[in-house]
Amino acid sequence: MGKVHVRLTSRRHALVWAYATAGTAVILTYMVTSSPKRYLLPALISGSVVLAIPVGVARHRPRPVLPWYLLAAAMAPFAAADTIWGVYQVRGEEVPFPGVADLLYLGSYLMFAAGLVALARHQTGRPHWAGLLDASIVTLGFATLAWAFVVAPYLRSELSAWPLTVSLAYPVTDLVLLSLTARLILTTGTRAPSFLLCVGWLLLLLAADGLYYGTMATKGTAIAQTVSEIAWMVSSLLLGASALHPSVAWPTRSAEGQERPRKRRLTVLIALILMGPSTVLANVGGIREHPTDVAVVVGMTAGLSLLLVLRLALLAQYAQNVAAEAHAHAHRLASSLREQAELQKQLSHQATHDHLTGLANRALLSERLESALDRCSTLFAAGLLILDIDGFKVVNDTLGHAVGDKLLIDVAQRLMSRVREQDMVARLGGDEFALVVEGVDAGTLHDYTARILDSFKDPFTLAQGQSICVTTSIGARRITEPTTPTEALRDADTALYRAKAAGKNQASFFESAQPGPDA
Repeated sequence: MGKVHVRLTSRRHALVWAYATAGTAVILTYMVTSSPKRYLLPALISGSVVLAIPVGVARHRPRPVLPWYLLAAAMAPFAAADTIWGVYQVRGEEVPFPGVADLLYLGSYLMFAAGLVALARHQTGRPHWAGLLDASIVTLGFATLAWAFVVAPYLRSELSAWPLTVSLAYPVTDLVLLSLTARLILTTGTRAPSFLLCVGWLLLLLAADGLYYGTMATKGTAIAQTVSEIAWMVSSLLLGASALHPSVAWPTRSAEGQERPRKRRLTVLIALILMGPSTVLANVGGIREHPTDVAVVVGMTAGLSLLLVLRLALLAQYAQNVAAEAHAHAHRLASSLREQAELQKQLSHQATHDHLTGLANRALLSERLESALDRCSTLFAAGLLILDIDGFKVVNDTLGHAVGDKLLIDVAQRLMSRVREQDMVARLGGDEFALVVEGVDAGTLHDYTARILDSFKDPFTLAQGQSICVTTSIGARRITEPTTPTEALRDADTALYRAKAAGKNQASFFESAQPGPDA
């Protein structure tokens, strides 16, 4: 299965590799050939993009397709302009300026902008103000450089209106493309190979333009024109490869966490803001000799400063939102911990207490009894009482289980009101209760038991104002030496049996020498 996947992947990439290889061969030919016919090769590269994009769209079906068709359409006048430029070079004639080629180039740049707008709308979806502010700072920062190195020199030149307009149109359209490129890079989280190739096309195109038109404006002639031409060819090749790459169909997503820029991005943004003042301080191109240029650069720097303030305000808002979210998360976590602790407490209570009366159950009684028995001695005796309600079965059978449950609850409450705070009252099950009494001598235990018996003399109030009188039988044992809870319960139960056998409504005390119930 793995080999099949690799084979299919290789086939999907075969076309883009073939295109890149062929394009590289053409560029290398341009670099090593001295024949004037080599100047037709840039048109071959740009023309291939016009075909490569529709092929890539048909092959990989990206969504949406409109941006790619706009880019393909934009390459058509670009290729036509390359052809015109190449023909003049082959003939050894000077290319007319401004001429048809310039109009074609500028028209293609505007169509590039339309394609990038459509692509950015799909890539980023809803507006991301952080990314848009960053893109604006990048654009305005480079605009200060464009003014100092391209626009201002052209304005001070002796060009007539039409050539000057065309000359200024190039840096203006480049700034538009730079703005859209920055928006794409800074407001999308997509890092697919196709996207990176597309970004590479834009950045290399703008770099080549900057080198060419910047030196043309400041020196009067293009320096390293061959380098710019090669960069233009490579950029076109990257655009064609971007459309042919299978990742062109990968789903896109918006960038996450834009409000919190990385340190590197903030450093770049601040550096862009400092470009204008640095240009004036360094008197680049004698800019300080022209007050209008200085005023423009200062104005752009002020705009950049305002954008940076807005960006920092957005960052502060982001930090505030993060802090609020962290506080809310901490509050939810604390609430969850409290709920968990309460739930654990409830579960622990349910595991050790009787669900009907709320008294300790047999398990908790055994723990408390074991602890008390371990401390027993002749000086510190413990008492264990087991109570059974006389005639409780009759109450259940004649009045119903609901009344029986109400009676059990009332008995539990009455027992709790008659014992000391340190004593434990437990329900063993049914109508049977147990009391653990610590620190009592024999006389005190007898008085204690008598008080419990007396508490049943008062009737118990039932529903609808009815009342019922019940009695209880008690089996008690005073323990003065360590023993086990099982033995203590057995002995007290034996005493209870004797109390019931003797006529109920009385207490019987276990004596170690007394015979068992079967004697």
